[in-house]
Order: sequence, then structure tokens, then C-alpha cells
Amino acid sequence: MTPPARFLFVVHPPEERDLQRIQHLKWTGILPKGWAERLVGSLGPFPLFKMTGIETPQGNRCEGWVMGLLSTPRLMMNRPPEATYRLLVKAAEWGAKRGATVMGLGAFTSVVGDAGITVAERSPIPVTTGNALTVGATLASLEALASLDKPLADERVAIVGATGAIGSAVARILADRTRGVLLLGKDAQKTEALAQSFPKGTVVDAGTDPRALLPKVKRVVGVTSSGGTAIPVDALAPGTAVLDVALPPDVSRAQARERPDCLFLEAGEIRLPGKPEFSYDWPLPKEIAYACEAETILISLTGRTDLCTLGREISVRGVESLWNLALDNGFSWAGFRSFGKDISRDEVKEVLKGSLPRKGDGRSIKKDSW
Repeated sequence: MTPPARFLFVVHPPEERDLQRIQHLKWTGILPKGWAERLVGSLGPFPLFKMTGIETPQGNRCEGWVMGLLSTPRLMMNRPPEATYRLLVKAAEWGAKRGATVMGLGAFTSVVGDAGITVAERSPIPVTTGNALTVGATLASLEALASLDKPLADERVAIVGATGAIGSAVARILADRTRGVLLLGKDAQKTEALAQSFPKGTVVDAGTDPRALLPKVKRVVGVTSSGGTAIPVDALAPGTAVLDVALPPDVSRAQARERPDCLFLEAGEIRLPGKPEFSYDWPLPKEIAYACEAETILISLTGRTDLCTLGREISVRGVESLWNLALDNGFSWAGFRSFGKDISRDEVKEVLKGSLPRKGDGRSIKKDSW
């Protein structure tokens, strides 16, 4: 039997409190806020767990390691990129010695510096940010919503974090498939420059004020690294669906509870083929992976290292090629999920009607199912 292909995927704690989920770091829970990440944030990388049981319908198998850095996004943003580069290259060298053929950069490690280019130049094995399949998963989520409501061609979509790699790619693809896109970014000059690069008439509006733009749409894609501050939920129109791609999420569970009349969905997730197995306190079911991780696994399975995603420009062709390759190998959209729970199509339809009361308006509120 042919041995399984091997991969390496690098992750990090979204927030300081997540360090306590690591067995040997539970003691950090007794420390004052901010101390834990300063003490251990430069350590690593180290293997968290091994994944096995991934198998395509064609019988191709894959296994690999999820490796952890101890740096939070805040810490990575506040220190030179070179510090993160060194840790990632060290991880790649560890994986290469164990037969990994590709390394995937999870969450903020794909954002730091030049989005994987420098790390790929120094790595002994190919590197991918996984951003192309993340774009594909986001588009699949939007299409699934459209199948239950208005066609996507009749919708306008706001992209929060539009000037980033994933945000700009989603916006460019949606510009041709919708009534228009609204671009939201932190930097007014960059956001306007992005808007000017689109064909005339495809950008409905662009700016930095979410309160001015979000009430105009019923579909919002969140792709920032702001950790829950970019999308004011009180500005959303009833029946709005927010597709949250960000890690940490752009909308917290507490914020979502304030708006039971809106949907808050995890957009960047993929269902893996086979029967994946691992033993670790991971935030997703075993058969579900973040799309960036799924892209890493897919490239390892197929040997298509030419499809690795690097840098801040994601090609439409690359997104289409990876999505079709994923479907051919038994990968699929993960379904409607919100804060770790599966959501039925009927529940989605009910919220999309926009008739549910929002919290605090004086009417009775149905039990929050997520």
C-alpha cells in the first residue's frame, strides 16, 4: 500500500486565554492579564497533535501534524515580522525531517509581513497560506444562503476588511456575481484605491464607517484581524447574514446574542474526506477543518504544490482551480455553522425573513439556537 502523503499546519492561540487549553500551560490561568503571552509568546513551535484517517474517494491517503506557536495575533502585530518568520521556518524544518511535503500557515501567521513569501523562500518545503480555498469556502456559503433566499445576483454584499488578501479577492469575484459590493476598510486611502480598481458600477459604496454602510445590505463578509471590533451588530438590518471568516471572529458570541434577528455564520470551513482522527481539544469537529488547513491537506494529497497560495494577490483562477480540485477529491462545504453548532436550513430561513425581534425591543424573543 502506498504510504500516506504528509503535511504540516501551523496555528496559534487566537487570544491569551487560549493558552490555557494547552495541557502544559494551564498554569498561565493564574497570571494577570498580559503576562502569559509575554512570558511564552516567543516559544515554539511544538507539535500539538497528529491527524490521520484522511482519505479521498479515489483511495489516496494523507496524515499530518498541527503545530503550534504560542504567539497571539496581538503579540505578532507588535513585534517585527522577522521574529515570526524564524519560528515558521523552524517549523518547516521540523516537518521536512518527518516527510511533510507542504506547510500551511494558519490564521494570523498567513498575514504577518508579506503573507508567506519570505517564509516560502527560506523553507525547505512548499508553503501555502490557504487563502484561496478560504475564498472558495466563503463563496460557497454565500451561494448556499442564496439557495434559501434571494439569488446572489439580486444581492449587494459588504466586505469588512476589503483591502486584505481574502477580502479583496472575495470582493472582485462578487463584483461580477451580485448587484454590487460595498467595501469597508480601516484605511480610507487604500479602500478608495481598491474601489477605483473595480469596473465602473460594480462598487456601490466604499469607506471606513461600518455604521454608514452596513445598514444598506443583508449580506456581510467579515475578514479582518480586529478581534470583534469591526462589525457593530447594532448597525445591522434585521435578517442580515454575517459570514465570519476571521480568526479571532469579527463578531463574538456575546455580540451575536444581542441580535437574534441576524445570522452569524462561520464561513471559512471545509468538510474533509475519509474519517479524520486526532486527540486534542480542537475547536472544530474532527471532520471539519478551517479552509486554510484544508488547502494544505489538499495540496499534500494531490501533489499540486503549484497551487500554493502566497502573497496578497489571490487570483480568481487559483480559487477556481483549488475549489474544483477539492470537490474532485471528496472535500465539501461544511454546511451552516454558528459558534461551533450546526444550523438547520429551516433555522436559517427563519432568520433571513427578518421578522424575528431583536433583543431589547420589548417583544418576546425565541430561544437562541446558537
